Amino acid sequence: MRADRFRAFRAMVERFGRDGLEPLAALVVIVVLRQFGLSGNTPLWWIAVALVAGAAWQQSGVQRWVSGGRPGGRLWLRIAVHVLLTTAVMYMVGWGALLAVAHLHIFTLYLRADGSRSWKPLAVSSAVSIGLGELAFMTGLLESYLPLPQGHGVSMLIALGTLTTARVIGHSTEQRERAEAALRAGEERLRALLRDGSEVITMSEANGTVTYASQAIAQVMGYFPNDVAGKRLREYVHPDDLLADAELHERVLAADDSVEHTAEMRFRHADGAWHWHEVILRNMLSHPQVHAVVGHHRDITERRAVQDRIAHAAAHDSLTGLANGPTLTRDLERALAHGTRYQHPVGFLFLDLDGFKLVNDTYGHEVGDRLLNAIADVVRRTVRDTDTVGRLGGDEFGVVLTRVGGADEAMAVASRIIEGIERNSSVAGLRLDVGCSIGVAMAFPGGTDAKTMLRHADAAMYRSKRRTRNGYELYVEEDLDAPWLNY
Repeated sequence: MRADRFRAFRAMVERFGRDGLEPLAALVVIVVLRQFGLSGNTPLWWIAVALVAGAAWQQSGVQRWVSGGRPGGRLWLRIAVHVLLTTAVMYMVGWGALLAVAHLHIFTLYLRADGSRSWKPLAVSSAVSIGLGELAFMTGLLESYLPLPQGHGVSMLIALGTLTTARVIGHSTEQRERAEAALRAGEERLRALLRDGSEVITMSEANGTVTYASQAIAQVMGYFPNDVAGKRLREYVHPDDLLADAELHERVLAADDSVEHTAEMRFRHADGAWHWHEVILRNMLSHPQVHAVVGHHRDITERRAVQDRIAHAAAHDSLTGLANGPTLTRDLERALAHGTRYQHPVGFLFLDLDGFKLVNDTYGHEVGDRLLNAIADVVRRTVRDTDTVGRLGGDEFGVVLTRVGGADEAMAVASRIIEGIERNSSVAGLRLDVGCSIGVAMAFPGGTDAKTMLRHADAAMYRSKRRTRNGYELYVEEDLDAPWLNY
């Protein structure tokens, strides 16, 4: 217990000495000067009491208590008492305002703790206390080492110098405080934006390694910033978009920071789902304060879904979901171009239902629409995924056979479609008497165009319809050498 009390007492003494170092050091100096007759005739214990009181007054605990624990609290009182105690010592040792540098020292103490607001209390307290000290010299209450009245003039000049110095330092500190406050406010706004924004901001090295990711990545992608730091974002890119990602980074590294580069690609989120992101990159590797590729990532999955729905609606039949006429023609043109490039035939089937009008007139459009959907499913299941099935309007359908071995293969597909429709021409248990006539047209590499091929298939379909129900016909011109027939 006694050891604990001793340690506590020693800690208190050390704290008192640390906070009150300057007055205590001044007491030692004054004791030494007293040996040379240079510290006035005032009893030494008076001076010691004033210095110890000053050391006690500037204790951090005392200052917190007097200020009420508030920054700047009772600032005038705290500075005035401190200055008066110090000034009393200055004049008791006989040197008066020549020691006013002690006032500036006090100013630095409060400037550090309470900021620029300290300069006015210090200036007023310094001027008042020096005036009181000079009055003490004038009345003979204290003795001065300086001859009077010249000493009064020197004191006035020193007081003026102390006041102007405190004012200049105070104003410059105030400007710095304002700049620092504005900087902190800007940093807080930036942190708030980075934390709460809907965009993920990243900084990456030239090779794509992430060095920084904003907090928004947690809300947008479900990862913590540390989860992606040190990794390359391409690790999260959908395999089908890796080529686009590589091309984007090539463009970024080839440009400077005046150009933004944008791309849309899919990223894997923490839950495993793929989301569309709009990625905007800027090359700031040469910027001395940044030295990174800066990226902005915005989740645009909903926007892409809307765009895809609009694009799908524009390219597909609203009833069956099959390609519409323009899309079917476009895909046929692409297939013909591909066939010409790689030297293989392309087939086209033109389908027209037999007896569909009677179904509509007898059972109504709702049954007719359901029948069209059933037939669309039959045709879709019969052909390959690489082929295109479309509805040309009413009860007419078209099929682009992107790569076939020849006319026999195309006609075999037509035969399977007819058989499938015969087996699946029921709606809600109601057997419907409907058939299908198909016209088959073939194109050898470079032999024809899409419009001509559509016309040929249409003509073959009408020949088939005139010949028999549920049949197909291959379009062949008498004067046309068709090398694909035996291809």
